[in-house]
Amino acid sequence: MLLEKPNLKRPISLDLVGMVCIVVITTAYVTYGACVIFGVLSGYDSSPQITFLDLINGIAQIATALAFILAYVQFRKNRIQQRQAIIAKEAESQLEKMISVICDMEVGENSDLKNLNKSLALLSNLATNFDELFKAMNEDIQKGIVRMQWQDMYFNYLTHALSDIDPVAILKKEASIDEAVLEEAVSEAKRESESENILPVFKDYVFTEKLLNHPDIKEAYSLIGKIDSLDMFVSHYLNDHNLNDLLYGLLSRIDIRVRAPLLAVSGPSDWALEKSA
Repeated sequence: MLLEKPNLKRPISLDLVGMVCIVVITTAYVTYGACVIFGVLSGYDSSPQITFLDLINGIAQIATALAFILAYVQFRKNRIQQRQAIIAKEAESQLEKMISVICDMEVGENSDLKNLNKSLALLSNLATNFDELFKAMNEDIQKGIVRMQWQDMYFNYLTHALSDIDPVAILKKEASIDEAVLEEAVSEAKRESESENILPVFKDYVFTEKLLNHPDIKEAYSLIGKIDSLDMFVSHYLNDHNLNDLLYGLLSRIDIRVRAPLLAVSGPSDWALEKSA
């Protein structure tokens, strides 16, 4: 979380004090300048005659007031940019940590439930930090760069790792299933996933779903409730609604069945895939 404590000891902010000073000074300069210019232009007769020099001074006073305003605007702009840079740097640090965790995930034949649990928990915590930082940023080029870097992490690292998790390797390590029974279940699941009416992008999901729901496998082992941070991870990384801002500029839509077949079959809660309030 972005732990910025409100400044309770100074109820009147420096921004407010600065704004009041600017208004007072600007009003004084503008009033003086306007009076001088009006006096010269109206041509009224007065004992101390208003000269052309007074007109120049009046214009100078107004210019000085405008300079104060521009200086204040630039000061605030610099403060905002400095804050943006600090937040962007920390957001990039969170993304680097995400990539490091993803690279340590065991996939393929090395897929392991313990390692998966650890990785998803770490990634969920990092996502919480990143989301707070991302929301705190103003929409500008720095936020656009951070968004681009998140997309790089997501599509070039995370989705590849999630799709490479092998349910067969996990079953061999976690369940005491006869090898012949497991091979038969795998063969049946492959046949069903390669059916012509199955879209190619859903083949891995259908294979995983049919395998884990095979009568002989389901009776011996189930992944339901065995992935500790499943809901939090799904909410941060696989909820299409929650990723809408991060995916800005792309045509990609996230479907958990395509991006993470094993997690889709593991039974995430409905709220994890619903649109946040």
